Amino acid sequence: MPPDRSPILHSQEIVKEKKPPACDSGKAERVLCHPTTDGTPCPRCLEEGNIYATNPVARVARRRTPTPDLGTVSAVNPAASGLSTGPNSASEELQAFPLCSTLNSNSLPFRQHLNLPPDLVHHLFECFTHLPHQSHPILRRDVIRDALCSVSWEIHLLPPQQKVLAHCIIAISASISFDHAIIGHGSQPASLEDRSVFALGADLRDYGVRRAPVYRALCAEAVRLACEVGILLEPSEDNAASCYILQCLEDEKDGRSRPWAVGYISHVRTLFGSLADTTKYNTSIWSGYLLMEVLETTLRRQPALISHHDQLLITGRDPLALHNLFLSIQSMVQARKDQPFVPFAIMQPYCFHVVRLARELYETITGDVARRHPLDERAITDFIASLNHLHAILALVFDHEEEIYPRDALFYPTTQRGLQMNLRSCAYIMTLSRAALLLGLHRELVRRAAPQSAPALENGVTAVDPWAAERLALLQRQVHEMANITMTDIARVLRFMPSPPHIPHVQRRNLITAWAEFCLEAADAAETVLPEHVATIETFSETLKLIGYSWPLPKGLIERLDAYVAPHPPTSSPGI
Repeated sequence: MPPDRSPILHSQEIVKEKKPPACDSGKAERVLCHPTTDGTPCPRCLEEGNIYATNPVARVARRRTPTPDLGTVSAVNPAASGLSTGPNSASEELQAFPLCSTLNSNSLPFRQHLNLPPDLVHHLFECFTHLPHQSHPILRRDVIRDALCSVSWEIHLLPPQQKVLAHCIIAISASISFDHAIIGHGSQPASLEDRSVFALGADLRDYGVRRAPVYRALCAEAVRLACEVGILLEPSEDNAASCYILQCLEDEKDGRSRPWAVGYISHVRTLFGSLADTTKYNTSIWSGYLLMEVLETTLRRQPALISHHDQLLITGRDPLALHNLFLSIQSMVQARKDQPFVPFAIMQPYCFHVVRLARELYETITGDVARRHPLDERAITDFIASLNHLHAILALVFDHEEEIYPRDALFYPTTQRGLQMNLRSCAYIMTLSRAALLLGLHRELVRRAAPQSAPALENGVTAVDPWAAERLALLQRQVHEMANITMTDIARVLRFMPSPPHIPHVQRRNLITAWAEFCLEAADAAETVLPEHVATIETFSETLKLIGYSWPLPKGLIERLDAYVAPHPPTSSPGI
């Protein structure tokens, strides 16, 4: 004992012991914990069956200056369907917000959290009802909404997994929000159904540029929270939904890795594997969402994450072969029995075959292993035959069906979409899915036909088989002609799509921009541009200007399209 210490005080220090730390469950729920000294669970954890853990909580220094809000909106009743903001409500504070100073999402600094006002959270959830993501079968919309209502829309009070999902929903909803806290100063739509803004032929690209900083900040926050909570590690419906939305947010980047998609499919596979009754989910809707996932991998020339076993597990048994499916549809159309509902009846088998063909395209033609071997001409001819069957089905089901109905440029909520609007959405999805497969095949044949793709001999001379080169040129011409026809089909469904600003949320804008670039390549290669080609170019240009409401588009793309349209008089084609 030190000489300057009292023996009594020293004995009291020896007797006094430090109380063991409280359990994680008690700290999370802010209840009194009675920890034990022998490492056994506390009485409360033992009674409720919780996992007993005592992880330390890092203490941080108290902030001397308040964290600036992401934005504030004028005080309104949270029960209202939309939120209005004053002219100076949020944009002034956004000028000082660090995450909004750069448009490069790769250089965004992470903060501990973003301060989201309850009114803004509620507004973004109202916007979410206009997006196709809210119809995903794995998303428990009512549960997450009730959870937010129970905490008065204070998002930071939610449990970890629900908080991640709520941030994901907020981030994706920011892509269509019309609030000043998201789009900053400038013109502002009164709602997503404001016809003075969402009009056919309008150029909405300025909104996409203005919202980009806040949108990317919200995406970065959602990714940060997802990594912090570890949603990739625990299969659950909320985590699967979060992974799905996060991958939609990340798909705008050109990265080769898609970890959120891997987690999403893995969680879905686990959840379906443990289900005793698969009727809980609508398999037809699941077919559409699996289709959207596999089309993204096709555009990126990546292996499909969905196996044949996954399709059987999620959507049921194998459908009829493509040829037999066409004959079955033909008999249904000729009998005129429930003809308006034929597209809904064939949607699931059609999507099943597209997913299968996307998988075969990568494994036999465009994949990394296939590129190490000579071109499999038999696989290409079989694939072309399958594409022709898909085209025949589309022509049989949607022949002149769209021309009766006018189109619009509004964001319609799901509850307001009638039969004809859903039919045109089916036509769009089915046409674009076949177009994605065809574009992947066309790109691969162009790459194979390039001189640098031929193997080189020891003396540096390229080894070229003249007969193989001639057969490849024939296949390339055939596929190019199919692509020209498909380009016209895409323009037609774009003209009659119920809501063009809604297009990139049904299928990411990458596919539309890819076909717009193909349209320009065809125009550049042609000696003269035919009037019908000009109408197609104009359709792509006008559609991209509406899509620009949500995201910035590739620089110069629309200007190049308009350069071809300018010398010609306006087209009289219906639609855009």
